[in-house]
This record gives sequence, structure tokens and C-alpha cells, in this order.
Amino acid sequence: MGESFSKVESLVSDKLKELRVKAEELFNLSVEPETAYDLKGQAAGQANYRKNRLRFNRDLLEKYTHEFVHQTVPHEFAHLVAYRKFGPKIKPHGMEWKSVMLAFGVEPTRTHGFKVVSSRRLKRFAYRCECPDSAYELTSIRHNRVQRGGLYLCKKCQSPLQQDLKEFDRSY
Repeated sequence: MGESFSKVESLVSDKLKELRVKAEELFNLSVEPETAYDLKGQAAGQANYRKNRLRFNRDLLEKYTHEFVHQTVPHEFAHLVAYRKFGPKIKPHGMEWKSVMLAFGVEPTRTHGFKVVSSRRLKRFAYRCECPDSAYELTSIRHNRVQRGGLYLCKKCQSPLQQDLKEFDRSY
């Protein structure tokens, strides 16, 4: 994986160089972010304005190299440019970000279409409400919130969900 990854990492680096030149020409901005390839799960990329950092999902980059380099990399870089150009109060995928994407010549889509296999397997717990024959499955995350005093309500009867005695051993 190391050798093949260095090739795709080089493609990302080349794309970022191209985008930095465009940001300088179009917006008179010098944006040179730190880049990491440590993102996991469903997100393809992430931009951190305060740290001037881009994080990318290595697995998705390797699996969908062409689309990733031409869509995800500009998507995340455009967040940094829009933040610098228009300020911190803009919406993440608002008109300012869209205008930067269009200036870069990239369709401003909010989400990717990559097939992602969930890397997290969460245990599920059985819960019920006051409705007859009610059954809910809460993930371990929500279950732990309930254990710490959190409250989830039934949408129909508005009663608090209560843990059932049996537990599910499912994951998603």
C-alpha cells in the first residue's frame, strides 16, 4: 500500500499546487494548508480553518483516485479559500463556498458518491416506549448517553424511551 499510496498522494499534492495558484490569481490569497491522510469512516475530506489543515480519507483516495483528486480535493481546499476570502460567518456550503468552487471550475456538490463500508461496528440495545408493541434499537453511543442521564422520546406518544431487558448484538 505504501508505494501505490505515494503515487496518489503525489496527485493530491499536484492538485493542491494547481489550486493554490488559482487562489492566488483569482482571489489574491496565499493558502498553503498542512495535509494529512488520516481521516476514516464516511467522510472523504475535512477542512480545518483555524489550523489551516486538510484531512483526507486514505482508503477513499486509493479506491476512487480520479474523482477524489478532481472533486474532493478542490471541495476541501475551497472551504479554506472561502473562509479566508469571506470570513468565519459563512455557511460551510453556502454561496461563498459555491462561488469559489465554480471559480475553480468544479461543480459545487456537498457530498461524495463513494461507496463506503462503515469502519465502526456499534452494539445495539433494545428500548421501548409506552406505545403498544413498541421497539427501538439504540446504538451504544445513544445507550451510553441515556445511562449518563440523556433522554430520547417516542415521536408518537412523547414518552421517554426505556431500556428493554434483552439486548441486540447488531452492528451497522
